[in-house]
Amino acid sequence: MTHAAFLSRLKRAIRCAALGGAAVTLFAAQACAQAIFLTAPQALTHIDKPPVDRPQMTQAAPPAAAPAPATALPIGATSPRPVASEATPMGAASRAGALAKPRLTMLRHLSNNIQGYRLAGEIGSSEWPIFITDKQARRRLRFQLGYLSAVSVMPEVSRLTLSINDQPVGQTPITAVQTVKTVVFDIPPGLMRPGFNSIRITTEQRHRVDCSLEATQELWTQIDPTQTGLILDEADAAIDAISDLGALPADEQGALPIRAVTPANPTTRDIERLLRVVQLISIIGRFEQPVVDAGPLAGGPYGANLVVGTAAELAGTVGPQMVGLVNKPRAFVLPATPERRTTIVVTGADSQQVDEAIKQFLVATKPKGAAAGLRAAAAFPGFRMEGGQRVRVGDIGVRSSEFDGRLFRVAFNIIMPSDFYPADYGRATVKVAGGYSPGLTSKAQLVMFVNERVAVSLPLLKSTGEVFKDNPLPVPLGFLRPGLNRIEIEAHVPTPSDESCDPLSAREATNRFLFLDSTEFELPPIARVGRMPDLAVTATGGFPFAGAQRRSKLYMPRLDPKSIGAAATFVAHLAVVAGRPIDFEITQIPPLKNKGSTLAVAPYDALDPDLLRKLDMPVDELGRIWREKIGVESREEAPEGGAAAAVDAATRNRLVLQNNFPMACHPPQSLGGFRAMLRNIDLIATGATAEEDPEAPEQPDEEEAAPDLFQEWDARLRNENRLSNIIDWTKNIARWGTAKFTDAGHWMRAFDRDARSAEMSPQTMLALGQNILGDSSDNVWTVLTAPNADALADSVACLVDPRVSRQIAGRLSLLDISKARIDVTPVSNAHFVITQPLSIGNARLIVAGWLSLHALYYVCAALVIGLLLATSTRIFVRGVGRRSQ
Repeated sequence: MTHAAFLSRLKRAIRCAALGGAAVTLFAAQACAQAIFLTAPQALTHIDKPPVDRPQMTQAAPPAAAPAPATALPIGATSPRPVASEATPMGAASRAGALAKPRLTMLRHLSNNIQGYRLAGEIGSSEWPIFITDKQARRRLRFQLGYLSAVSVMPEVSRLTLSINDQPVGQTPITAVQTVKTVVFDIPPGLMRPGFNSIRITTEQRHRVDCSLEATQELWTQIDPTQTGLILDEADAAIDAISDLGALPADEQGALPIRAVTPANPTTRDIERLLRVVQLISIIGRFEQPVVDAGPLAGGPYGANLVVGTAAELAGTVGPQMVGLVNKPRAFVLPATPERRTTIVVTGADSQQVDEAIKQFLVATKPKGAAAGLRAAAAFPGFRMEGGQRVRVGDIGVRSSEFDGRLFRVAFNIIMPSDFYPADYGRATVKVAGGYSPGLTSKAQLVMFVNERVAVSLPLLKSTGEVFKDNPLPVPLGFLRPGLNRIEIEAHVPTPSDESCDPLSAREATNRFLFLDSTEFELPPIARVGRMPDLAVTATGGFPFAGAQRRSKLYMPRLDPKSIGAAATFVAHLAVVAGRPIDFEITQIPPLKNKGSTLAVAPYDALDPDLLRKLDMPVDELGRIWREKIGVESREEAPEGGAAAAVDAATRNRLVLQNNFPMACHPPQSLGGFRAMLRNIDLIATGATAEEDPEAPEQPDEEEAAPDLFQEWDARLRNENRLSNIIDWTKNIARWGTAKFTDAGHWMRAFDRDARSAEMSPQTMLALGQNILGDSSDNVWTVLTAPNADALADSVACLVDPRVSRQIAGRLSLLDISKARIDVTPVSNAHFVITQPLSIGNARLIVAGWLSLHALYYVCAALVIGLLLATSTRIFVRGVGRRSQ
């Protein structure tokens, strides 16, 4: 071997060793991120790193440039500690690139929402508003996506698509069956704008062996939030302005952690200010799951520290060097450092200036961003409606699409007023625009679900197919509820060929159904009156605290850090669902009657048992099941090490993903206990799907997309040259007349009457009760309690997960944190609470709604009126005419 050849081989060996060392570092850092599933959010355990795939890219519409090929290089850290990643693809790494100083990157995770991270069925979609700064928008951006799919998904025809601001960025086959798979997409320069942007992930899935409608329920793809997000350089991830609060990074579970830095002995005034700022941060940034804890300044790249107070108070809390000279109201952001997360400071020379500084949040945070991003942000967490209005589903994120499968599903969220009176006194209408192809079976139909209940169905009877622009589906107002509502539209479009079931024919399948984003949701005038107690109204609309005429009270007998964090977390959740901050006055003594609605947050032993009995809470039963936990501090067990523990952890992680378990809740630590829990758990949001997003043109052409699709389908059906089957029309006319609109209001009320009472078990870790101790909303008490302060903080963090909080209802809700399930005791006698000025129109709707819910009174009243009419007629006509002899 020559001397030159020896030197050449030596140099290649050095480069390989350098790259290998970087790969080992990446492996260790990325493994840490997935451990959030095990004991989230307390502990981390290392597991295997998912593979990184090269996605198939598509051409984005102008003006964005064509996307570059995606890189298969493992990217930077997804764990709390950013790690190094190479800037160039590994296959093209040069000698200079291998020896260059590595860049530090981090994942900007997607925030949690009511849809969760599961895309189920043959078609599914989820959309997130994500905020980026001016500096981040100028950089070369990439998006990493980790996912796991059901074993029944056929990878040959199933695909996952990423779209940003309504433009497709990349596509990849769905092949992750046994372990989480990671893909990285390059984002075209200029596609993401400073401010809010829309991130949409869609799936099209087909079954491997079964072509029945029932088999479509087995299809799902679960997004791994720990491995999904926007890839940012660590230097670009920091924010330094109040106007960029939306860019605060969520953690691996999709929650926004906020550390409230309080004095050693905080006053009620200190906590009131913290509550106001926490609510503003959550609303402005569109964070649906803020989680607050109290303590000293925290580190890490996710979330923020919050420091509120006068300059003198902050000097004793965080030191004068962080605040500097303060002679006027100031609200500013200190960028994150290796030792400290992003810190938001609100201060002034005195208390009045601190209050003025808080108002700067509203001035400096006017929404900005791409049109699709602003639309997504406006629909967070749902589109707000007041009655007597209509909205196009395209304006709230639903896209037009053509579908070649068997079960099409699309969904959207609306938010009703917190004082909406749900009853069968009227009907909302969904005017569906779309069409279906010829040759469907007699099982073809449209079905609409409202809050997971079947509201109406409409058979698709024309054998020659049909296109329509305003096919009405009525929604009884009794199916809606105050606060957040989820409306899903399903199209069952089976054909005779499904009986033979050749799965490979899905590659050449023709379109069966058309859905247009010109579909409208029309809401008639609604009755406005509050009903208490009703925890569902509080959890999804913030009533009676939001919009109260008097300042609401927050009763906290203890101001310990855990109780402060729990109260701030729950108050922030109420502000998010209400869409506005709620002004609470904190008191450490029970408020008197008629002094405002009251929210009490405290450990069980800090509350007066007599007060709990007045609220009809099961004091004795709670004391019995919490006997060994009352007043006891929780002790966290260190995770076991070793190869067996790593395998156990990886298995549990996979089970968490497969069952869509909320990450903020705590499943059993042992694998056996976890599997036993899953056998009994009510799988939450297993059917959660949303709107489909086809590869549509650029946003300015959206208005032309729907008419083009409509005309194309209309022309196709007209040219089929098939004769209508008169006999089929005759046979089905009776069925059509009775089934066109199915009113399930009576079934819904029967469902409510049969609702079981709350069941308590040793795993019950939180109780949420509500009752009215007078005749007005000023006398409504809502109590949130747990056996001890640690359990209170952990349970509230689980409670505010959107998939858990939507289960809250009745007058008593008990949380089983190991199953992420809430057991409900229904309301037996609700009281009306006046919220609107008296008017004839509103009074008429209230009376009609009350009578629809009390059919017996309605029938009795009708009989009495009929009897009176008959009696009066008899009396008045007695002397009329001649009497017969």
